[in-house]
Amino acid sequence: MRIDQRKRSFTGTQVAVTADECGDNPEKMIRKFSKKVKREGLLEEMRDRMHFVKPSVVRAKKKRETKRVIQNVNKKREELFTSRDTFKKRRR
Repeated sequence: MRIDQRKRSFTGTQVAVTADECGDNPEKMIRKFSKKVKREGLLEEMRDRMHFVKPSVVRAKKKRETKRVIQNVNKKREELFTSRDTFKKRRR
C-alpha cells in the first residue's frame, strides 16, 4: 500500500525571522524562530499528522478536553462566589 505524499499537505503557514529583527545575532534569531513556530503550533500539527487517528478517538479526546475545561471554570467560579467566612479559623 502506497501513501500519496501529495495528499498529505500542511497548512500554508510560513514563519520567517529577519536579521533586522534580531540585530544580526544568530542565537537570538534561533530563539525568535523557535518561539514563532511554537506560537503557530507547527510542530504540534506535524506530530498530529504523522499517524492516522480515528475520528472516534479525536471526538473522545475533544470531549475529555471540553469536560476538563468546564470543570476548571466551575472550580474557579465556585471559589469566587464561596464566602471566605467559612474558611476562617475561630479565635478563642
